[in-house]
Amino acid sequence: MFHAKRYASIAGDIETRNFIEDTPPSETISDIALMDTDSARIIGARALGSLNELVSQFEINESLYTQINLGGKPMKVTPLEYADFFRWWANQGTGIPGYIAVDPVANTSKYVELQQPMQYAESAYFSKDLRRHLRFRYRTAMFGKSYFEISEDGTPYYVTAVLKKDVFLFGGTTVKGAVILNAITGDTEYYDVDDIPNWVDIVYDGDLLTQLYDWYGELSGGFFNSVFAKKDCKHVTADFGYKMFDDDVWVFTGVTSVASDQSNIGFVLMNSRTGEIRYYGIPGAEEYSVMRSAEGEVQNLGYTASFPSVINVEGQPTYIMTLKDKGSLVKQYALIHVERYNIVVTATTQREVMAKYKNALAENGILEGSGVPAEDSTMETVTVDDIKYLVQDGNSYAYLISGKKIFKVDCAEFETIVLVQPGDRVKLSAAEEDNGIQVVIDFTPMG
Repeated sequence: MFHAKRYASIAGDIETRNFIEDTPPSETISDIALMDTDSARIIGARALGSLNELVSQFEINESLYTQINLGGKPMKVTPLEYADFFRWWANQGTGIPGYIAVDPVANTSKYVELQQPMQYAESAYFSKDLRRHLRFRYRTAMFGKSYFEISEDGTPYYVTAVLKKDVFLFGGTTVKGAVILNAITGDTEYYDVDDIPNWVDIVYDGDLLTQLYDWYGELSGGFFNSVFAKKDCKHVTADFGYKMFDDDVWVFTGVTSVASDQSNIGFVLMNSRTGEIRYYGIPGAEEYSVMRSAEGEVQNLGYTASFPSVINVEGQPTYIMTLKDKGSLVKQYALIHVERYNIVVTATTQREVMAKYKNALAENGILEGSGVPAEDSTMETVTVDDIKYLVQDGNSYAYLISGKKIFKVDCAEFETIVLVQPGDRVKLSAAEEDNGIQVVIDFTPMG
């Protein structure tokens, strides 16, 4: 009540920026951590499961998947941990040999063996216990959560935020600095928040950043305004995702008025290393609404949508998300226009969904100079030598064989495919996948 303005100012200066000017157009999805932590756990477990000599002694720290920017690409990493006290006792001399890295774009994982094993971990005991070691070095510090990270030279570290109270004695938690601990040697070094090395990705965690923005959005007009009139009061939506931007990891989430929960007035990108917050005023559907819309496109398959991010496609702010099966494995991708959220496309690959979405933008007259589907210059006429049908994940596909080319047609989207016989000619446009298969995005039988 008495410190509302102080709470609102903790987030610092929030700059309003232009999303299209800040974000280069996306041709492929290479800078967004589309995979959520549940999917990362499943895929990461595969990497360790194939290593019999490690499974009996170590386990994956499933609660510590850290989103980092490694070599300019998003990556989720987590250390191996001792399975229990007795396995720590048996292996304390050699330490923890490596970590799991999950690529959230390619949906792959691998075990990375370190040249020198890690000696300090959350599952270690006595002097090698991570939090105990930090407490002995910094006895009066107020620590946040420790995040596992990999430096550019491959060295494993734990980055732990040092917190402070900015409002009176006990309120307004924010970041003062960070302690970086070498997981191999145990060496530690404290940095003020402005001096943290650029390779560090997570100092401000997503929960803290969203709290800082909520204080700003709800209390800038004063405490009583936040309770009664609520003029200009806003807050972030209930979840967040990650995006690589300016060689840093940024937390992404939508911003909605406190009086509405069905639409966004914009969204924010919040830097996990520096705490910088950028606001983009793009009105549109709220994230959970577009998630339900994407799920409706594949309701017969029972897939669930991940929390979306926003990309720039042909100058159009666009939601992108994954669709997962009941085992949390990524099965499809979805693109939805932020402002005209009735434009929804789904596909099994990133390249296919991008091609179909651009075609949908053209059909709806959004792309400048376009009011029809893909231009004739992208179409080709082929003669069908043979045709095969295949069911994948509950969807029926027709494979048209023409010479050395194979065209994959979604039967549900192009029902007239059932009329095509070997020897017929068809007019189509397609996007080539990495395996050489041509995924059809527009199709017309010619007889």
